[in-house]
Amino acid sequence: MAKIKTFLGRHKKLCALLAVLAVLYLGYNLVLKPRAAAAAAETQATVQTLTLEKGEIRSTLSASGTITSGTVCEVSTTLTYPVAELKVAVGDRVNEGDVIALLDTESLDADIATHQKEQNASAQKAQMAVDQAARRLEDAKNKKKIDEERWGEMDEDSWNDLLRSDSLAIEDAQDALNGAILDQQSQSSNELQKLYQNKADCTITAPKAGVITSLAKVGGTGSIATIEDPAQPLLEVSIKEFDINRLKTGQAVNITTGAQDTFSGTVSRIAPKAQENSSGESLFPVQIRFSDATEAIKLGMSAKAQIVLDSRENVFVVPLAALGTDQEGNPVVYAKQPDGSFEPVPVTTGLESDFEAEISGEGLSEGMEIQSLAPEMGE
Repeated sequence: MAKIKTFLGRHKKLCALLAVLAVLYLGYNLVLKPRAAAAAAETQATVQTLTLEKGEIRSTLSASGTITSGTVCEVSTTLTYPVAELKVAVGDRVNEGDVIALLDTESLDADIATHQKEQNASAQKAQMAVDQAARRLEDAKNKKKIDEERWGEMDEDSWNDLLRSDSLAIEDAQDALNGAILDQQSQSSNELQKLYQNKADCTITAPKAGVITSLAKVGGTGSIATIEDPAQPLLEVSIKEFDINRLKTGQAVNITTGAQDTFSGTVSRIAPKAQENSSGESLFPVQIRFSDATEAIKLGMSAKAQIVLDSRENVFVVPLAALGTDQEGNPVVYAKQPDGSFEPVPVTTGLESDFEAEISGEGLSEGMEIQSLAPEMGE
């Protein structure tokens, strides 16, 4: 004991240093080390992961538009008579031949009456000409009969000359009658026939079956109605010139209407020429035909289309956020290791959608756990 006291007395500084080291060691093990371990565990726990699986990926192009009919019929007339009466209303279903509207024929009827009166007068005049020609022919025939009985009253040559003259008179009378009859038949005025046709055309009928989607007002002229067939709906969208060469007819389309009903369809027509909108932007009209149309589709509805440009099946698919890059800028994903750390695995990217990407690489395997949000360089 005396020796220990002697040693401590001689090495006071060393003993103090040892005491400080002991306190620091004890503090690290009791306080700092558990805190560091807890912090590491907390950091590891906040890393979100996903299980690498094979599936399908689609590259799509989004567009919005309005649902219209595949068969649109514009009913109009070249007649200038105003609409007097409407026989249908917007929303009515019509069949081919159904009366849609009647035009005002008051002035037309007056024109017909005037022309009819003129034609009746002409017909009477023509009939008088026919009657006169018929009497002339009858007189010529009677004269020849009489002259035929005058045989012996004159020499034979004179008698023959007389009969030839009678025959010529009969021929002339017959020609005159035929001409009068032709004139009579032609007295049916072409103008009057046209007026009667106009009268018939003043009854406007449906050229095909469908639903009335627009209708003229009483007093209107020209355009009468629009008939559309809701059983053949189309979605019309506009595509920017930057994307138009990515489209082709027959591509599959997923459609969501404004009523949140979903349907499938295909690209049926791509306009060969762009149209400029109010901002001067060139847009190509594109028609999409429904494959599974139902009564839930209403003409005039808005709808969104997801046009499938390309697709891959049975490939590894990860969120775009899971893709990182190595020091050289090459794509990688971060795979979880047995010790809980994450190491980069080189990959090759393929088809991309708005949110996902196709990846491939020797270091990938189904069921692998990877970091769902790739770290920034330098983390």
